[in-house]
Amino acid sequence: MLRSAALLALAIAALALAGCYREASDATASRTLPRYSGNEPWSIDGVRLGQSYAEVHALLGEPVQSRDSMGKRTVRWDRRDTYVTFDAADRAVEVMGSSVQAGGKIIVSSGASEAEVVQILGPGKVQKSTSPKGGGIISIGSEHTGTTVIYERDGARFELSVFGQTAGRYRVFQPPNKK
Repeated sequence: MLRSAALLALAIAALALAGCYREASDATASRTLPRYSGNEPWSIDGVRLGQSYAEVHALLGEPVQSRDSMGKRTVRWDRRDTYVTFDAADRAVEVMGSSVQAGGKIIVSSGASEAEVVQILGPGKVQKSTSPKGGGIISIGSEHTGTTVIYERDGARFELSVFGQTAGRYRVFQPPNKK
């Protein structure tokens, strides 16, 4: 009797697990994307570090918001939800946006998966983000919340953040020791 109950429990568990099975048939994972192999400088939404406000304004048009803080000005353009921070000399020192471009063409855009970013741009340094798991005061481990793929290129640091399954925001800045 005990053996029959154990077999029945095992059969029910096997059926339950079979219902959880999902074949890895994601089209994006199996799609072959071309590796970027050009030498053109990268930019975020067409904006490169060092460009003047006038150059960025000519490229992106009229901004929708501007804020000054600690000797720097951060300007937002609505077209691609692009943020550019300018230093006191009015040169771009940080850019956040939704695409990485080279030679005037988009090579990676928001919505790409981590695998697609790496397939197109090659392996970069990977930084994982986690948050505590569980509720209240007690934490029961941690869960992966995002990944940032980092590339050092053209004297700048490009950070491509992926949250969930798709890339969200891209950022370029000049690390303090690279000036």
